[in-house]
Amino acid sequence: MEKYKILIVDDEPETLEIIRNAILSSEKNYIIYQALKGSVAFRIATKEQPDLIITDWEMPEMSGITLIENIRKDALTVDIPIIMCTGIMTTSQNLDTALKAGASDYIRKPVDNIELIARIKSMIKLSNSKKKLIEKNRIITQKNTFISTVLESLPQPVVYYNENGQIQGSNVLFRNFISTKPQKTKYLNTSVYSCIEQAKIHKQKDKELLKQSDKIGYKINHASTPYLVSKQIYYDSDTGERGILCVFSDITHIQKIHEYELEVRKREIASYEMRLLHMSKLKEEISGNLKQALTFTDVEKDNVIIQTLKTISIDYDQVWNEFETYFISVFEDFYKNLDQMYPGLSANDRRLCAFLKLNLSTKEIARITFQNPKSVDMARYRLRKKMNLDTGTNLIEVIHSI
Repeated sequence: MEKYKILIVDDEPETLEIIRNAILSSEKNYIIYQALKGSVAFRIATKEQPDLIITDWEMPEMSGITLIENIRKDALTVDIPIIMCTGIMTTSQNLDTALKAGASDYIRKPVDNIELIARIKSMIKLSNSKKKLIEKNRIITQKNTFISTVLESLPQPVVYYNENGQIQGSNVLFRNFISTKPQKTKYLNTSVYSCIEQAKIHKQKDKELLKQSDKIGYKINHASTPYLVSKQIYYDSDTGERGILCVFSDITHIQKIHEYELEVRKREIASYEMRLLHMSKLKEEISGNLKQALTFTDVEKDNVIIQTLKTISIDYDQVWNEFETYFISVFEDFYKNLDQMYPGLSANDRRLCAFLKLNLSTKEIARITFQNPKSVDMARYRLRKKMNLDTGTNLIEVIHSI
C-alpha cells in the first residue's frame, strides 16, 4: 500500500498531537511530519515534498499565510495541496485571504476528526491527480522536446498534423517554407491547408492517404522550385488518434540530373534513328545487288551471298532492339498508357505509334520498315480505325498526348 506524506504545522504541540492521532487512527498508510515553526516547515516541505500540508494561521516568526506564499513560489513545492487550519481567523474575509494566498482548503478549530479525515482524503486525491498530470506533462514535454530536436535536425521542411489538418508541430524550415517571418508557435493548431500553397492538391492526397494506405508521395512546384512531398500516417501513442507526417524534399538537383539523362537518351534515340535509316538504305542497296548477283554466280558464291543477307538481317534486328530499349527509357509509360487506352493493338501498330511519337515522316517510316509509303499510309488508316478516331481528329496529336 502506498504511503502518503503529511506535514502538520502548528506552534502548539498539543494541536499537533491531536491532528496527528486523528490521522493515524483513521488509516495507517500515512507518514507524519511535524513542525512548530513556519521556517522549519518550509525546509521540511522542500526536502520531503509531502503529499499534503496542514498549517495553522497565526505562528511566531512566519505566519501560515507567509508559509503558503513561500511554498507557492518554490518550484519543488508549488503544487502541494495545503489546508489552512485555524480557530481565530474564521471569517469569510479570512477564508478569502487564505485562498488568495494559495490555500487549497480551509478547516476550523477545534478540529472535527470526521471532517478532518474527509478533507485529507479529498486533498490526497487532488495531490495524486496533480502528480499524474505533472508526470504526464513531463513525459509530453520530454517527447515534444525529442520530436522538436529530431525535426530541427532534418534538412527538409517537416510538419505533422491531425486528421482534421490541425498542425501539431513543425520545424523552422517548414515555417520558412510557408512564411517569410517564421514564428515558433504561430501555426500550432492552425489548419495546414490555410497556410500552404496548392491546398486542394494536398487535401485530396491526404484523403487518399487516410483512406487507402500508410504512405504516399507526389510532386509539386512551390515558388518555382520542384518538391517531392512524402506523407505517412502516424499514431499518437497517448490518444491513439491518427495524424499525417509530411516532408518536403527539394528535388531541383535530382530533376536536373534526370533532365540531363533524358536529353542524352533522346540524342541516343536520334542517333539510332539515323543508324536505322542508314542501315535500311544500305540494306536495300546490298540486298538488291546480292539478289541480282544470284542470277549469275555459282553455287558456293550463292551460299556466301545468302549468308551475307542473313547477317544484314541480324544486325538490323539488333539495332532495332537497342533503339526500342532507349525509346522505352525516355518514354517510360508510353506503351503502358497506349495499351490501357487502346487495348488490342498489334506489335506493328505499337511500333508505328512509336515512330509517330518521334515525329518520323511516312517516307522515313517506310524506309525503316522496308515498306512503300502507300503501305505506311494504309497502316496509319487501320490504326485510326482501331483507335476509333474520327476524321477531324489529328492522329499525331493523339499520339503525343499519350
